Amino acid sequence: MQKKYACVKYVHSRVTVYYTSKIELKWRRSLHSCAVCDVAQLKKLGLPCGAIHYGICTAVALPFPLNLVNCKKPTGTPAKKPIQRVQPKVISQPAVSNAKEDSLQSILRDECPQEKEKEPNSHPVIVPHSTEDKENKPKRRDLPTPRTSVHSSANIPKFYFPMGRPPKIDNTDSVLQKVAQEFSNLEGGKAYKQQMGLIAKACGVPFYWKCPLFRGSGGDKQGYITYQMFASMWKKLMESYHDEASRFVKLLAKPNCNYLDDDDLVPLVQDVVESHPGLSFLQEAPEFHSRYINTVIARMFFSINRLWTGRVTVQEIRQSNLLRTLALLEDEEDINQITDFFSYEHFYVIYCKFWELDKDHDLFIDRGDLARHNDHALSSRVIDRIFSGAVTRGENFKVGRMSYPEFVWFLIAEEDKRHPTSVEYWFRCMDLDGDGVISMYEMEYFYEEQMQKMEAIGIEKLPFEDCLCQMLDLVRPKHKEQITLSDLKSCKMTNIFFDTFFNLDKFLEHEQRDPFANVRDPETDGPEPSDWEKYAAEEYEILVAEEGANEQEEIWYRDFQRRHYEDDFEPDDDDSLGEEIIRLADVPQRKSSPVVRQNPADDIYDFSTKNLGY
Repeated sequence: MQKKYACVKYVHSRVTVYYTSKIELKWRRSLHSCAVCDVAQLKKLGLPCGAIHYGICTAVALPFPLNLVNCKKPTGTPAKKPIQRVQPKVISQPAVSNAKEDSLQSILRDECPQEKEKEPNSHPVIVPHSTEDKENKPKRRDLPTPRTSVHSSANIPKFYFPMGRPPKIDNTDSVLQKVAQEFSNLEGGKAYKQQMGLIAKACGVPFYWKCPLFRGSGGDKQGYITYQMFASMWKKLMESYHDEASRFVKLLAKPNCNYLDDDDLVPLVQDVVESHPGLSFLQEAPEFHSRYINTVIARMFFSINRLWTGRVTVQEIRQSNLLRTLALLEDEEDINQITDFFSYEHFYVIYCKFWELDKDHDLFIDRGDLARHNDHALSSRVIDRIFSGAVTRGENFKVGRMSYPEFVWFLIAEEDKRHPTSVEYWFRCMDLDGDGVISMYEMEYFYEEQMQKMEAIGIEKLPFEDCLCQMLDLVRPKHKEQITLSDLKSCKMTNIFFDTFFNLDKFLEHEQRDPFANVRDPETDGPEPSDWEKYAAEEYEILVAEEGANEQEEIWYRDFQRRHYEDDFEPDDDDSLGEEIIRLADVPQRKSSPVVRQNPADDIYDFSTKNLGY
């Protein structure tokens, strides 16, 4: 009886092997058109059935490639008539090397001993079932249904810990025992804000975490905390938050918030002002506390808030040096040595610069005020961009006006153009159309005013074509004729690039500077200070020298007045009249320096946190 072989075609599939998962990879699968496999015929040939049954026979998984086109009939198989074979369709059959075919044939001979004895070099043949065997075949429901091998033991370890990786050893109980001992030494078992330093040291956290611990335990409501209040807070904190950054944000943030805004950082900086020995002189001038606090917070957001959202997240705290700086405050008595955020000298420079520009004392400066910065060094076009809202936006932003925190950002960005935030600051100014690219048109727009200034002061101007070639060679962008933000961040001379288009004085200084004048040896000189630290140190020395000259002038004027009035009047026994004359003759302080008023209510520069805007 003539038997027809089933049509066979190859289907190629690709399986991705995942980490720690064992997935069986089968590159070749054959399909045939029969309804149910003829198990009896396969047993006669000594071949196992590799079909995957899902109600009907769909696919046979073969561990070796079969070339059924050139299959030969096995030896010893009776056949009355020649078998008519149907030429199968072969779809994208991959070429297999001779060595690989030999190895697969050896596997086939090992698995099929009957075929090895009869015809070793012949390929196995799958004989289709005939209509006579339909009655002897079992029903479809009696056949076992094999399933694909799925490894349920695949275990992918957890790799994302938004609140920190849990520690292997929980030391909560040991910490609470130390805290309980500290509370037992306090009067009435109550810890006030001034005594939270001992509790912070018992917990193993930096000293200036005392204010966040006090607020997190509910001390603001009652004015003190007990051991029960602290233990309840500490257990919840250690159970859900496993690193310093997440705990720091949890202690200072508002309820149900996972970020910090400017108001949340005010109590922390206020505690530093009240307890750090390097700021003890500020206790006599409480009206300056808010000014110093706002300056420190603005500097924190400038360095930490990389997303420009006005909200500091846990991830941003981890990537910043804020927690390390807080730890340094405990060991350093000179606050000016902490150049990050807390330096009083830096605050003094920033505040004096703002005082000099704000002539009308309305807590804001406008375009005209900012144009006088550094003797009109800035380009008017970039000033218009700053006040247009291209850089800073938010609820407190006002078009055409700049608040004090915004001025802090501007001054640091102007003097340290290599800082990542400064690069983003000036990139926003130059990107006129907001397409994320600085084109040649935008560079020409800002450079046109620079050429006008050079022509006005009698300096030979550099054509824009030559300037463009220099800037492209300086930045080396990935794409020609346009500069992206990533190009500027990877460039180490972004200050020269921006000064070329914004600040003519600094541009000329770069052109005339000796490149070997300030060569440093990193081994002997230590790490190089940033451009902002250099600027703040130089300006502070200038301001101190000016104040010293003014004091000498005042002392000379007092002596002159004293000698003048002593010639006209006889001195009294108690000398009370002379002291009153000297007080009345005392000249007021210069207008360009901040004046400390005795009455805080009359302070027009009492900046509140509602005026903070980024």
